[in-house]
This record gives sequence, C-alpha cells and structure tokens, in this order.
Amino acid sequence: MARGVIAGRGGMPFAAVVAITAYERITAAIVSALFALGGAFFIFGNVYLDRSAGGADLIKIMVGLVAATAAGALMGYGRIAAGAVTPLLTVHFARRCLTVIGLTLLVHVPLQTAYVIAAHTLSPQTAVADLIAASAIVMFATSVPISLAGWGMRELSAVVGLGAIGVPAHAALTAAVTIGIGSLLVVGVLAAISVPQTSVRKQPKAVQPVKPVDYYRVLTWILPLGAAILVLFQVYVPVQSGLINANLADPFAILGGALFLLTAISFRRAPRWRVPYLNLAVTAATVVLTISLFVGAYRFGWTTWAVVNRFFGWFVLLSYGASASLVVHAAGKIGLRTILLTFAGAAVAVAGIELALVILKSLNFQIPADLVAVQGFALNRNLFAFQLVMAMSVILAFARGAAVRIAVLAAIMAALFFAGSRSGWITTTFVLAIAWYLRATNTREILLSIACAGILSFATALTSVGSDLPLPVIVPTVSSTQERLVSIIEGLKLFWDHPAFGAGLGAFRNQMIPTLDGRPLVIHSTAVWLLAELGVVGLLVFTVPFIYVFLKEWKYASVDQVSALIVLCFAAFAVMSGPGDMLYQRTFWFLIGAGLALRQSQSSRQICNPADKS
Repeated sequence: MARGVIAGRGGMPFAAVVAITAYERITAAIVSALFALGGAFFIFGNVYLDRSAGGADLIKIMVGLVAATAAGALMGYGRIAAGAVTPLLTVHFARRCLTVIGLTLLVHVPLQTAYVIAAHTLSPQTAVADLIAASAIVMFATSVPISLAGWGMRELSAVVGLGAIGVPAHAALTAAVTIGIGSLLVVGVLAAISVPQTSVRKQPKAVQPVKPVDYYRVLTWILPLGAAILVLFQVYVPVQSGLINANLADPFAILGGALFLLTAISFRRAPRWRVPYLNLAVTAATVVLTISLFVGAYRFGWTTWAVVNRFFGWFVLLSYGASASLVVHAAGKIGLRTILLTFAGAAVAVAGIELALVILKSLNFQIPADLVAVQGFALNRNLFAFQLVMAMSVILAFARGAAVRIAVLAAIMAALFFAGSRSGWITTTFVLAIAWYLRATNTREILLSIACAGILSFATALTSVGSDLPLPVIVPTVSSTQERLVSIIEGLKLFWDHPAFGAGLGAFRNQMIPTLDGRPLVIHSTAVWLLAELGVVGLLVFTVPFIYVFLKEWKYASVDQVSALIVLCFAAFAVMSGPGDMLYQRTFWFLIGAGLALRQSQSSRQICNPADKS
C-alpha cells in the first residue's frame, strides 16, 4: 500500500506496483528458501519441524506445493498456461531472471552478514559456520509475509534458530532487534534523502512507445489462482495468547481483496453479485462483529484472540471471497471454472500425498507417525475433511469425464476415510445425497467411487496388520465427546446470560477453559459460538442471508452448475458446522465468493447430469 501511494504520484498504477512487489518477494523467497534449506541440513542433518508446535515436515510441504501446483494446473488451466508461457521462454528471459537473482543475492548476503556479526558479537563462543547456517533460517522465516516488516517473526525465529546452535535466548533476541532497528534506520535515512526528489517534477524524456502491460488483468488471474492452491496450506504462528492460524494464501487473498476494493472505488459502484442485497448482508455482519468486539473489550478487555483472530480474521475471509471474484468478473464462467478446478486439482493432489504416506506406512516403511495422521496441510483432520468435501462439491458440479470423476471422487473418499473425521463422513453422505437429487451425479458413479475407495482402504488396512499405522476410530472417545459437550454447554451458558447481543467477541476464549492437552477450549459449533458471543442478533444477521441465498439457488440447482455448487457448499458448511466451528474456514468463503460473483445473466442453464459430461 505504501509503495502504491508513492508510485501513484509518478503515474504508476496500483496493479503494476502489486505485480512488481510480488515479483520481488517471490524471487527473494526462492533464494532465501534455498539458503535456509542448506542451513537446516548443515545444522540438523535433516529438515524437520515439530508438528505439535504448529510446524510440519518441510520436505512434505515442498512436495505438497509442487504436487498441488501441478495438479491444479493440469485440471484447471494447463493448456492455457502452456500456450501463454512457452513464447516467453527465450534467452533474453533467462538473462533477465539471472540479473534479478544476482540483485537479490546482492541484498541477501550483506544482510545475512549483519546477522552473523551481531550474533557472533553477543555470543563469541558459537562457531561462525553455525551462525551462517542458522541466520539463513532466520532470514527465511522473517521473509514469510505474515508479519509487519518481519517484526515478531524475526525475533521468534532468531530465538529458535540461533538457540538450536547454542546462542542464548537473550543474545539471539538482542541480535534480531538490532537488525530490525538497523534496517529501519537505514531505510529512514534513504527515505529522508529521497523525499525532496519526489516533489521535483522533471520533464520526462521522449521515449519510444511500447505496448503497455495490462497488470490489472494479470493480477485478476494470478492472485486467485495462487490463493486456490495455497489455501490448502496453513500454519499456526505462536503469539502471547496462543496460536494464530495463518494461511500461505493470505497474502494473495489480501492483495486480491485490496484490488477488488480499489476497483469498486474507481468505478464508484458497489460490487454486483448473483443474488441481491449481498453487500448489505456483509455490511450488517461487519457491524455486528464490530459491536461485539467493543462489547467484549468493555466487559473483559482487549484480547489478541478477539482482535486478530476473530475481528481482523473476518476481513481476511472477505478478502478470500473478493479475490476469487476477480477472475470471475473478468472472464465470466471460464474464469469460474478455471479457478474451481484448480482448487479441486490441488486438493486431490494433497489427498494423494496423504494416501501415499498411509500406504507406505502400512508396508512398514520407516515414516514418522505424525506424517501419516492424514490431516493434509490443515494440521487438523476435521478441517482437512472440510477441504476435501469442498473439493468434492466442485467435482460433482463442474468436472467432466466419467472416468476422471470416479477416480477423483474415489481418492477423496479414501482420504476422508483415513482422516477419521466422523463429521466429515456424515457431511459427505449429505453432499452425495443432495448431488444425486440434483442430478449432479448418478447412482452408478456414486457406487463405483465408493467401491474403488473401499477396495483401496480395505487393502491398505489388511497390509497394515503388524505395522503401527493408526486406523480411524469409528466410535468417538469419551474424552472427545466430553470436550464437545463442555464447549457447547458453556457456550449456551454465555448466551443465557447475554441473550440479545452476546457476551462479546472472544468471551468464551477469555474464560481459558483447558482441554486435555492444555490448550484453551473453543466452541465446537458455529451456531453456539454465534449465540454465545454475538447473541440472537448476531445469529440472525448471519443465518438469514445464508438461508436466503440457499433457497434462491435451490430453485435452479438442478439445471445450473453454479447454483448446484453453491447449494452443495452451503449444505456441507451447514452440516459440518453443527459439531465444529467452520465459519472461519477460508476454503468456504473462497468458493462461495467465486460462485456468487457469476451473475444469473452470465450463468448458462445446464443440466448437471454426469452422463452428459463424457
């Protein structure tokens, strides 16, 4: 945003600023990641992060990113991308890439040297080679765009990374803060020198006219496609109040949301959607959340959970919906189909990775137990199941080809089985039943998919005899049931005490009711959470538009693919939100934002019978 303001004074459009910034950050991230991998191998001998602390196996993440990108491209936009990229692969392009990499190294190496000097000064007993390796990891963690200019992540990663090689925590923290302050001072001096220059209007030199690049059109495709793949990958960032759920797609979605908002402002027209009054519904929900935030602050004070996770998290969710709508507004149903199938292909790739790990584990390969927990990259089996059900909804509504549909549905069902999410199994049953009723699928396709998934699951279970592969538990444990009941009962108590407007945003979390593993308990039901913290008013503000959209789309769901998608996603959300809070799941808002962006006049009526999709 800051670059956009300054560059805008020189006539550079905001879309171009975003494209340049993304180009810079992606290049820097790749170079920094390579340095970090080398440093991790040097220090630890392998690359592994503790999953219980919110991390995951780094190699698995990298494999997952490659597989999800490839599968998403193959299913969503492979031919289009190949035709567009192939003419660009020239010798000139290679030289430009090498130049950018060289400039990135010119920035990276001196900054890493500063880390080493600061850390070595504060901890002279630590070997310089170890400091070089550890500082590479710290720099990579700092570059992840989930903080403000690296603050917070820089200090946290320095304590962890430098601590692994024996640097005391206070020395690592001091070194990180020194680097942060030093960077700000240098940039501040350069900015002070540059300010007078920006006020001088020089006559531009005559240049040869060149064909302008439509950066806006580029971003309307790149940002949603990036979000469609990365939305499956999330991490938990530790903060003082607990863990903040950060998604790798958040930067793409937030940029897309900003571009969506700027477009609406430039045209001085409210966004148009598939159903009327949607802008009013979003505004009402935002107002209710804002009131609830201040109610909570008045009753028990400001909390990070309420402000960051719930309040600002709501705007992140809106950014996902807005980002997905960009490509639909620009390319209509072609854009919608591309973005949806890209997401579905990426989800199937993640499911395939989980199934491959399960099969290898059943064959007694030495794989860490936490890597075969079948949680995807959501780090939670119920959230992973929700992602798979959303992907299933896309496949049922938009995928073509009987063989492809059966194979993909079978892979999703098998991954759902091993995920062990009972709410996911129930939701899948509802989604398949509704899809059958709407003629988005047929009995033969459902039975064949279940049979293929069953054969794969049964064969894997048989080969796992004698191995330590954990199989799904059909009946919920007493502790799990008790935890859910406690969360619902305590949530209803809050509602009973504050029925109209609720107890305030973050009220339940503020009670700090512990779970068996020591973490604060959260309400395991979206409806109960709305009643507890937003009251009857908040529940109505969210549920009335939900029901309105569902009923309006139900009328056309049997003859319109887009309506079928919206109905299936809403049904899956409603069923799974009963035993779990799914309101803040980015996947749902991304798909619904894409579907609602295609207006009725653009949506061709098409029977969703898979027999017509050969």
